[in-house]
Amino acid sequence: MLSARGWEVSTVNLAGHGGRSIGSVRSVAGLASDVVGRRPGSWTMVVGHSLGAVVALELVALFPSYARGVLLEDPPALGGVRASGDIADDIGREVLRAHVDPHGAMDAMLAGHPTWNRRDARSMLEGRLQTDPQIATLSPGDISWDLPALVASSPVPVALLAAAGPESALFDPDRAALLRSLPPARVTELAATHHVHLDQPERWVEAVDTFGTSLIRHS
Repeated sequence: MLSARGWEVSTVNLAGHGGRSIGSVRSVAGLASDVVGRRPGSWTMVVGHSLGAVVALELVALFPSYARGVLLEDPPALGGVRASGDIADDIGREVLRAHVDPHGAMDAMLAGHPTWNRRDARSMLEGRLQTDPQIATLSPGDISWDLPALVASSPVPVALLAAAGPESALFDPDRAALLRSLPPARVTELAATHHVHLDQPERWVEAVDTFGTSLIRHS
């Protein structure tokens, strides 16, 4: 859908995802450096979902000329009631269920996401089946981040596309901090689950296109 609007789109799986081993990567900085190694160049923007959003922020912190801006899709908050170890545990449970009971996992996804079709659920299931189980064994100190600090120190403009509701991974106090720090024009909140791009694909494309166009206009 972005290609239809004239965008050149390139995707990359983080280490530990898409059938890739986590290998020796043990930090968000390591994940970011791995992305640059696999997709070198200079881009208009980096769009990251979930952990990918955190990696995108770390990427431009390490390599400011890599992109003109970063769009975060429902980035996961840490602190308060949730720690990185909790996220690793959740990933472990999802991966285990996908392997043990793939049909049940797919049915649960469809029941929890009424706007999804079977292709959406199958894509999510395949992603879980291709996730390196070693991710779930990482200690809380391995993969951790300070989301408000990363946004505040970003050398490039940041936009936020967040789910509104209990299924969002972006909760207070990080959510409130981001809403305070970002210009309202760069914040979009949609009725969706953590997977905004699947729940609201047309609105997702509109948000990405609008932000990217603004980066080009002001470059």
